[in-house]
Amino acid sequence: MIEVRDVHHVYLRDSPLAAVALRGISLTIPDGERIGLIGPTGSGKSTLVQTLNALIRPTSGTVSVDGEDIFAPKADRRRVRQKVALLFQYAEQQLFEETVAKDVAFGPRNLGLPEDEIATRVHEALQSVGLDPDRFGPRSPFTLSGGEMRRVALAGVLAMSPQVLILDEPTAGLDPQGKAEFLQLILRLHAQRQLTVILINHSMDEIAQTTERVIVLDAGRVVMDGPTRQIFARAEELEHLHLGIPQTAQILHRLRARGLPVRTDLFTLEEARAEVLRVLRPA
Repeated sequence: MIEVRDVHHVYLRDSPLAAVALRGISLTIPDGERIGLIGPTGSGKSTLVQTLNALIRPTSGTVSVDGEDIFAPKADRRRVRQKVALLFQYAEQQLFEETVAKDVAFGPRNLGLPEDEIATRVHEALQSVGLDPDRFGPRSPFTLSGGEMRRVALAGVLAMSPQVLILDEPTAGLDPQGKAEFLQLILRLHAQRQLTVILINHSMDEIAQTTERVIVLDAGRVVMDGPTRQIFARAEELEHLHLGIPQTAQILHRLRARGLPVRTDLFTLEEARAEVLRVLRPA
């Protein structure tokens, strides 16, 4: 479990260029949740997630992982980063080793693990992201497609055996098929590894497809927090923040505005079709 209590953060504090990024954030993130973190550009999303794995120390407030204050003087922040893994946007740019296997092994090797355990972790991580270890392990990561490179970067994170996986715009730059496959991969990893997943994304459709809870930030504050369907039902508030709602929900809202009494908290075409037929063909 992650607990955030009254966290504030100011960049370049006590200088003329000081910029407030977080303003009193308080959150509880239970194990195993799939969370979407959304908000306008500059709302504090990236700063917040980097406090969750101790990359950024907040100006004030506390962040606890499994009951431990991760910024306490004796806290093992290296261990925190094993538990709470962060995959940055365009993660393939972080690849640097000669082979895929060496790149995935980099993190576990830095932990000082035995070579046989490192090999096992590399094999399992590559399998988890849908890459054959025997085929891809010996290859240079720079000979792979963009989608394959991103999977290798994700495998490197999974090889650390995290409990929490934070993904910052994980489908950015991928084609539609690549995006769909990567989102399905995230859902599969969540189920198989019982991970807590925190997803930052500007695509409301992708947030709707992959999360069960949505946290909305604006100007460094939490302005909404609740089940995904309930948050996206608040269309006017989201549009005021220039965030919008999933495309299917947009259609349903327009139908409702024209007098058709349909639900507006549905995200898939199948759900929308069934709802329209329900209203047009009442039993």
